[in-house]
Amino acid sequence: MGAFGVVQGNETMERNLKQASNVTKLSHYRRPMKNPILLEIMTHWERLRAGRIAPLRSEIDPRQIENALEYAFILERTSTGQARFRIAGMHICDLMNMEVRGMPATTLIDQNCRARYSHLIERIFLKPVIMELELTASYPSRPDLRAELLLLPMKCETGEVSRILGCLVADGQAATPPNRFAITGQKTTRIIARDHQVRPEKTYGFAEPASRYVPAPSRPSNTKPGQAERPGYLRLITTTD
Repeated sequence: MGAFGVVQGNETMERNLKQASNVTKLSHYRRPMKNPILLEIMTHWERLRAGRIAPLRSEIDPRQIENALEYAFILERTSTGQARFRIAGMHICDLMNMEVRGMPATTLIDQNCRARYSHLIERIFLKPVIMELELTASYPSRPDLRAELLLLPMKCETGEVSRILGCLVADGQAATPPNRFAITGQKTTRIIARDHQVRPEKTYGFAEPASRYVPAPSRPSNTKPGQAERPGYLRLITTTD
């Protein structure tokens, strides 16, 4: 079995991991994640990764992250330094009071932090890492709205890292949307793996269609969040074989 592990700026540890013959758990080298929603996403992603750089997008099973679906989203790389929301949960759209599917990944980010955020996203695509960000939306006459953001690399069916599985949980009272966040903290975890191609026997609700992607039409102005089902949201669909 190929050795794998995670290193955070420690070259000696990296060399030892490459020479090891056993599997080293990711949790041994990173700060424990406390938020149960983020932990649910992280645990599912890590289990599917199984020693590879990243799992395939089609391997993500919505049934295994049911509690986190409304906080989850998927980003799709469109060009260098650019990505857009492929799908997003209701929590994300409610923070913006709009359908974000097809919109730039920087939509949720404060103008002054967008260049930095784009750089971090591009880093995940080029040299896959786990990214944890602390976010803050500041208002002149009310307490700040704080949020935690987890970004995880995913591969498409061709083996290229061109998708990101994200999860954002805001803690506090949101102001009148759109709410946009500044980056106030960052933690990056490098992924070291002896990668191998695995094509899943089964695909789930996150599998991509072969047809050309067309952004959904904008929601009518008289439709409020939660009033009706909106295309592009992550949701659990139960089927029988």
